[in-house]
Parts: sequence; structure tokens; C-alpha cells
Amino acid sequence: MSLEDTKARLLAASETAEELLAQVNDLYVEEMRSEEKVLTDALSQLHNAGEIDLVEIVRGVDKSSSGHDFFTVLHVFESALPSLDASVEDVLDCLLHFTQQAGGDSAIGGIYGAFERFCRVEAQRPRDSIGFILAQSELSTYAPFLSSSILAYDSDRVTDAIQTTESLIAYRNEVVRNQAYFALGRLDVGEAHANAIWELISSSAIGEHESDCCASILRATINFGDAFPSYWSQIEEFLLTFVEGAPPEVLYEISNIVAFQRVNLPEGVLELLVKQLANVSPEHKGIIDNIDHLLVNLVKKESFSLSLKLLESILTVGVKFPLLDYFSRELLSKHRELLNHIVTKWFLSGDSTLCHGVSDLLHDVTGMDVELEAEMALLGDEVKQVFVSHKAVGWLFTRPIAAASFILSIYETGSRTTRRDIDQVLYDPLLLSYPGELKRFFQSCIDKGFQERPCERLLGKLQVYQSDIEKVAGLKELMAPRENITAYWKESNKSMQAAYEDASRGSIIDLIATKQMLLYGNSSIYYLHRGDGEQVRQEMQMQSFSHSTEMPMLNILDPESLDFTLRVYRCERMKNEANS
Repeated sequence: MSLEDTKARLLAASETAEELLAQVNDLYVEEMRSEEKVLTDALSQLHNAGEIDLVEIVRGVDKSSSGHDFFTVLHVFESALPSLDASVEDVLDCLLHFTQQAGGDSAIGGIYGAFERFCRVEAQRPRDSIGFILAQSELSTYAPFLSSSILAYDSDRVTDAIQTTESLIAYRNEVVRNQAYFALGRLDVGEAHANAIWELISSSAIGEHESDCCASILRATINFGDAFPSYWSQIEEFLLTFVEGAPPEVLYEISNIVAFQRVNLPEGVLELLVKQLANVSPEHKGIIDNIDHLLVNLVKKESFSLSLKLLESILTVGVKFPLLDYFSRELLSKHRELLNHIVTKWFLSGDSTLCHGVSDLLHDVTGMDVELEAEMALLGDEVKQVFVSHKAVGWLFTRPIAAASFILSIYETGSRTTRRDIDQVLYDPLLLSYPGELKRFFQSCIDKGFQERPCERLLGKLQVYQSDIEKVAGLKELMAPRENITAYWKESNKSMQAAYEDASRGSIIDLIATKQMLLYGNSSIYYLHRGDGEQVRQEMQMQSFSHSTEMPMLNILDPESLDFTLRVYRCERMKNEANS
């Protein structure tokens, strides 16, 4: 559609604001399918010619109106704004109305860039805008537009922009100061004014105690360093004290910078910022989400030492692996060598928090079991080899294949004494507890030619054990009374039902489905409501499904001894550590 045709359609619908906005919405949708984009030009020409007052019209826009899409109107206005002839006062009132209508929707963020472009058109607009904002009784409401006004100063008036920013930093209103700090790190200045900016940043930090403002100072500092790399050494020295004991708002800014901002941080600055994240609290979900992405990025860049140091520090303060789901998936699927290093190192440390982290990491793995391999470079003597084997059994007892594969990987280089100890822990408690699952695993190892002799020996011992069990299985003297068996299973079913109800409480199933209690039968009946109001009876046959898992046999045959053994394996420390 041509420019003139678009203007004609807009004028024809301009009798009421609602009709015009509906027409804007329709034209925007049509333009999405067309190569010709003239709607913005048509609106600005009609407004500047006085045929419509676009600013006044959109100032009354209602998000709940059904005649147009609110965000379509917002997007069109953002595009047209820089070319409109209007006062900064009217434009600010209009944009404030948009922000109030949008609430906390992130799509509103584009209006600040649009206002900055509007102010750039005429030299006096930035100054007029700042003066108008500061004169408002509801200063905090208008203050978010201050940074756009400051950044709109042209290159010939950099000194004015710096002086204006400095005066705003002295304001008592924290929202005003925050806007000044925000603009400070983004001012487009040359080397001649760089030192003035740095002096403002570093001096402002001394007396600033409001958390959001401190976060903005940090962001300004990083942006300044990106623009003027020669200042990184001064920045690193400044950050040493500035980020020490940072509040959550600053920690969030740190996590956001190191995880997502595309700034080439010097190694010293990066390590300094990452170190502060050790102070995160498990309740700070936003910070932990950023750390989750940061860990993945560090591993991709092969910064293994830094990523591991950060991971260990946050686990120590109570963060759990389920909160690091992105990193967990990447670690398990793409970085098996690093996974083996982590498991070996943490088991060798004997630290219960880190060992528990291994258990958490592998607890909810779905599909095929993860097979682990010990990093033998960390296990220089047989004491360490047996020690980590015990840890694998203690902490990965419910993941028998992961535990067995880890222990078998030690067997090949172990001494005769070590191999004997390894044989013992593989047999009792692992193989005796999981005779089905581990029998299949050991057989697969034999078929692949991996550790054939120990696997064959273990399976032979299991066969003899099971033969002995079968010989005495029919003795009435060893059988529990039927009443005891009935009572046991009744209590077991009761416990399982309670666990199921507890686990399903608050689950997504409760949100998307309605539960029904079926008393008898093998089908359910429901009614389908047709458009004409008629109800159609439908019957759905129920389908059976099942899932099986192997319960540890020793938990039934000898639960007390099993529990004691696992506790010892989890809690024991190496003798040299205990004496140190």
C-alpha cells in the first residue's frame, strides 16, 4: 500500500481515538505481510501537519481495549516518536501513561531508547527534559527517563552531559542517582574526558550505600573499562574493596555481568567478581540461575579450575545441584571427563557436602545409567583407591551401575591388596543388594572384554550364594509367620501411599488435570459438550502401565548391617586427614 493510501485510511478513521488505533493495528498487521513499510511515515506526516495529534491519542490508550493490541500501538509509536514535532512535556506524559498501562511487562523497555532518539533530534530537548522531570512532585515516577535524556546530548556537548550527571549524583532521591550512574557508564566520550568519568565513578562509590545504586555503579565501572581498557588495572584495585561483602542487589549484577555481558573482562577482574558469588544464599534464585549459566560458559571456555572453585564454594553454602539444572545436564551429557574428575576429587576429599553433591547430581538421571571412571592421576596409592571406592558405595548406593563402574575403573591399576578390597565392596553390599541389575552390567562388561576376570569371579560368587539361599528357602523354621508378612506389606503400602501423596502435592499434574476416584470397572465415562449445548456421552477404556525398579535385597535381609556399612563408608576419613 502506498503512503498516500495509508494516510487516507488513517484520516478516514480519525473521528475517534479508538477507531484510529484500531486502524493502526490493522495497517501494522498488513505491513507485516508486505515489503513496503509506510505506516510510521504516514503517522508522523499527519501529526506534524496537524491533521491528527498522535501524542494525545496514544496518551489515552487503554491496554484492556478490544479494538487494538496495546503492544502493537506501543511498537508503532516507538518507531514514529523520533520524527514527531512535540514538546518533551507531552511526550513524557504520554510515555509515563504507557509504562503505567504495561505494568511490569519487559516489552515496555523500548520506549526509553525511543525517547532518547526523540531528544537527539533537537539540541535543547535533553536539557528541557531533565528540567521538566526534576520539577515534578512525583519525581521517582518520571526519573527513569533521566538517563535517556543525558545520553541524548550530542558529541559537541559532552561537557554539559558530564556536568549534568555530576549534579544528579548529588541528589537525595535514590532513583535520580541511580539514573545518573546508569548513564555515566554509557556516555559516548573520548579519551580527553575519560579521566573525568573515572573520577566521578570512583568518588561516587565512596559515599553511596543504597544497594541498587551500588549495582548501577558496578555496571558503569564495567562499561567504562570496556570502553577504556587502559583503566582495567585501576578498576581491579577499585573493585577489591567495592564488591567486598556485596549485598544481594550487587551480587545479582555481578552474576549477570559475568554470565551474560559481552565484555572481555581481564582474568584478574573476572576471578575477583566470580569469587564474590561464593556469598550467594540458596534463597537468591535469580543469582543462582545466572551462576548456572556462568558455570556452563566457563566450562565451554575450558576455564575448569575457576568453574570448579565456584561450584564447590556455592555447594558449601547450601546451594543444591537441582537448582543448577542447566549445568547438570551439560556436565552429564557433554563433559564426561570433567564429571569423572569432579567425582574422584570430591570422593577423595571426604567432604560430606561435596560427596552429597555427587549423589544429588546423579540422583535424578533418567534413561541409561551413567557409567563413571575414576581419574587415576588423583589416586596415587592404594589407601586413596580403597577410600574412594568406599565413598562410591556409600554415596552412590542407589545408583549401583554408577558406583560399580567407578570402582571397576580402579581395579585395573590396583595392587593385589587393593583388588581384594575392591572385590569385597563390589560383592557386599553392591552385588548382593542388586543381583539383577549388576548381574546384567557385569555380564555386559565381560561381553565387551572389560575387567572380565573380576566380573566373572563376582558372578560366580553370586551364583553360589543364590544356590545356598535356594537350599534353605523352603525351611519353615526360616520363614516369617504369615501374619508378620501381611503386617509388613500393609505398613509398606501405607508408607508408599503417604510418600506418593506428599510428592504429588503441588505438582503440575494438580494444575492441569482433575483427579477422580475409580471404585470399580475398567473404563471411565465423561461428557463432551458440543457447541449447540448438547452433551455427548463418551466412554474411555483404561490402559495399564507399569514401571519396575530393583529394591536393594540387603535392605530386606539385613537392613541394620547395611545401614551401618553405608554410614561408615560415608563418614570415614583417611587416617592422615584425621590426624592432621
